[in-house]
Amino acid sequence: MNIISTTIKYMRQEMAWQNKHNQRAPKKGAAAPDFELLAADGITLFRLSDYRGKKPVALVFGSFS
Repeated sequence: MNIISTTIKYMRQEMAWQNKHNQRAPKKGAAAPDFELLAADGITLFRLSDYRGKKPVALVFGSFS
């Protein structure tokens, strides 16, 4: 298989994956799905629904070590 046909093969696989999973993604303007997260203390539980309509919520992902 040459590089072009290999690239086309993987592009098709990627597009199929995107089409399958994008259907489950929240739509623009839709409310975010509810979820729970543990605070860094490992005890406190936060639910998105506890803040809905009350204040903005920002999620920060990264390493704090």
